[in-house]
Amino acid sequence: MQTLFWETIEQAKILAKDDIEKRPAALKQLLMRLTAEQIQQFEVIYREKLAEAYRRDLWGAAYVIQGGCSDDGFDYFRDFLISEGQQAFQNALQRPDDLAQIELPDDVELEDFRYSIADAYEAVTGQELPISNVIFPTEPAGQAWTEDQLESLYPQLCAKYD
Repeated sequence: MQTLFWETIEQAKILAKDDIEKRPAALKQLLMRLTAEQIQQFEVIYREKLAEAYRRDLWGAAYVIQGGCSDDGFDYFRDFLISEGQQAFQNALQRPDDLAQIELPDDVELEDFRYSIADAYEAVTGQELPISNVIFPTEPAGQAWTEDQLESLYPQLCAKYD
């Protein structure tokens, strides 16, 4: 299912033709081709990816990119990051400062992307998507940072977004 998950994300990105705002609708369209059980499995993997990316180092990168980043903003940044596809997601987890090497849109929050899953499930079944049992961390992983540390932690991003 992991392969299907990332293939679907990549296809949604292609269908949206690099228009970030069209990615949620493209994802919904693709998910509606799957069974209800597959959509549920997709949603579980999506939540696992959100939890995996719930890290302070990635939040610091989002803070630099956006000129500040609330907890909700970081939530929606992770939606955007997943929508960028497997390679971008994994690279960002390995080295958040390397996000400076890709061209990012002005708005790197994509809250509606996650809602496409529930919308697709409802369209297929006529019912609400059951709540998954993915355990989400209560605190982000990793070391806390201060604004004074951002330039040394994210030199590439600070050079690009300051």
